[in-house]
Parts: sequence; C-alpha cells; structure tokens
Amino acid sequence: MAGAHQHLEHAEHVTHSGHDHGDKNKHIGVTIAIFGALIAFCSAMVGSERNELTRTMMEQTQAYTNFTAAATKFRLIMLELEKQRGKLAVLTPNGGVPPPNSIDLKVVHRFVELSAHYSTERKISKGWSESYRPLVEAHFDAAESYERAQLIAEFGIVLASLAILLGNQKVWLASLLLAVCCFGQLALTGWRTQHTVQEGLHHVEEVEGDYQRLRERQAASNEDDKTLEALDPGGVIRKAADQSLPAKAGAKPAAAEAASKKE
Repeated sequence: MAGAHQHLEHAEHVTHSGHDHGDKNKHIGVTIAIFGALIAFCSAMVGSERNELTRTMMEQTQAYTNFTAAATKFRLIMLELEKQRGKLAVLTPNGGVPPPNSIDLKVVHRFVELSAHYSTERKISKGWSESYRPLVEAHFDAAESYERAQLIAEFGIVLASLAILLGNQKVWLASLLLAVCCFGQLALTGWRTQHTVQEGLHHVEEVEGDYQRLRERQAASNEDDKTLEALDPGGVIRKAADQSLPAKAGAKPAAAEAASKKE
C-alpha cells in the first residue's frame, strides 16, 4: 500500500510539472510571436523612412537647382554691370563727369534692378535648399534607429527560441528584456522623428512660400515685357518668329515630309 501511495504522488507531481512546463512554452511562444511582429514593423518603418529620405532629397535637389539658376542670373547681370563700369572708367579716367549719352542710364538702371531681384532670389532659394537638411538628417537617423530596433528584436527571438530548447527561464527573461528595449527604441525614434519632421516641414513651407511670393512679384511687375516692348515696338519681331514656327508641335518640315513620301 505504501508503494502504491508513493507511485500516485509521483504521478501527480509529474502531471503538475508537465502542466507548468506547457504553460511556460505557451508564454515563450507568445513572446516569439511578439518578436516576429516587431521585426515586421521595424522592417516596414525602415523602408518608409528610406522612401521619405529619397523624396526629401529630390525636393532638396529641385530647390538647389533654383538657387543655382538664381546665382547664374545674378552673375550674368553683374558681368554686364562690370562692363558698364569699365566703360565709365575709360570715358572718365580721372573720375570726372561722363560725356552725355556715353552710356544708357535706363539700361544701367534696369541692370541694377535685376541684380537686386536676383540677389534676393538667390538668398531665399539658398535658404530653401538648406531648410531640407534637418529633414534629410531626421529620416536618415530614423532609418538607422529602426534598423537597430530590428536587430534587437532579432536577438530577442533567438533567445526566446533557445529558451524553449533549453527550458531555461532565465534565457526567456533575457529575451523579455530585449523586447522592452526594442519597444523603447521604437517609441523614442518615433517621437524624435515626428517632432523634428514637423518643425522641418513648417520651416520648409515658410521659405518656399517666400520664394513663390518673390517670383509672383517679379512676374507681376511686367518689367520683362516692358523691355521687350521697348526693343520690339508692336511685337513685330516676335510675331514674325511665332509665324516661322510649325503650326503644330512635332510637325515635320516640308522638305522632310516630301522626302518621306518619296521613300
């Protein structure tokens, strides 16, 4: 009877032990599933941040192109002003009064106006291009941070798998610690990136608005049309140039069309 009683107690102990072991495996399985979701989320965020980085750099390139164009126009105008300055130096070597009608004052006045316009445009477009730098850095750093979070999750899923194989609770607790670190990395990266991007976009919109308003003021001044009208009264030259163009875009010249028919 005593031996049978001991066998029953041993069987009950094994049953409880197996039940506890099954619960631990379930918990570790849930941990592995969480790590799998974390890895997938981190991978998606890395791709998203890199796409945003590419888009931001393309917009920065466009803004820099506007700056380059404005800088080129400014230098061309300054070259013309240097020519007028050299002409004055030749006509008045001693710094006296230049002869009447030696230079066209209206042309000089227009060049000075254009130099002021292009100088302002160059300054604003340069600020517009540089305003993208915080956004570029934010998206680049965010992609790197999400990659580090993904690496932490990958180490965690390895530890959780080892915990099942070895049946070691300490290894499982270490994997849980990595899960907490991964969540912390994701939360910190998301908050920091969102804060920096919001401020950066606001600054970019302000500078871009200044640039667009400047271009609108330049277009509304009609100074270019006035210059063309002064050099081409009535638009005779411009009308003749328009008539010399093909009626439809992509139309073949008459000689080329006749040659193609012969072939």
